[in-house]
Amino acid sequence: MKKMLNTAGITLESEDQNQNLANFADQISELAKRIFRISCTLDKFEQDLEILENHFPAPVNKNLKNCTPAVSQFPHNIIPFPKPNISAPVQIRHSMPIIAAPGKPLPSEIYDYRPALQRNGLILLAWDKRETEAGERYTAYWVTSAGTARFYASRPLPLNKFYSAQPHHKSYAAEDGIEFYGQNAPSYIVHVAPELMMSNPRHAELRLSHIQALKDMGSTVDFDYKYLLTTEKNRNQPPKKPDGVKHQRAGA
Repeated sequence: MKKMLNTAGITLESEDQNQNLANFADQISELAKRIFRISCTLDKFEQDLEILENHFPAPVNKNLKNCTPAVSQFPHNIIPFPKPNISAPVQIRHSMPIIAAPGKPLPSEIYDYRPALQRNGLILLAWDKRETEAGERYTAYWVTSAGTARFYASRPLPLNKFYSAQPHHKSYAAEDGIEFYGQNAPSYIVHVAPELMMSNPRHAELRLSHIQALKDMGSTVDFDYKYLLTTEKNRNQPPKKPDGVKHQRAGA
């Protein structure tokens, strides 16, 4: 009897530990989302400050030296922000992450490839731009929209071919564009679906809501198609010649 009680106690304790671990995982997920939102807010704040500095440069009088600062025209403890009608191009900084969820506008310097890069069975995660010896190269990243979540990337392509990019290999570099140790970061990376990144343990649960948002915007992509890279590559291979057929030289 005592042994049975001990076993029951251990089982209950194990269940409690499993529940604690599950709660801890949820807390980590929430913390990661909060950090991501804070990062986005800070980046937006920096952009607003840059716009403000460009439109309201500090007055400089070369004839005066060591003069006391003039009293600000704004009340104390109030930060002047640019007015809504002020528009200025956003300068893209090196490795600057750009959040471009469905419906969110992109900076004017960046062409919107979101509709062009959606594929049957895939959700566009991100794309990046990097400078190479051969010139500018662009890479697209996807995650499968049905079944097991699989992450793919295209080849680095020149701009005139980028609209036709297709998955080429497995890749988990959609978060920062770095696929291997020592690789330089891209000039910028556009995050189309940050909530579906591999680092989010709930990305599989959030696929449906992202797909619905794309459908609401008019996307006609077949998101129920189960995309598998090996299957697609085999499908695009030229048919093999039957055994016994000899290759003949041209004109023979």
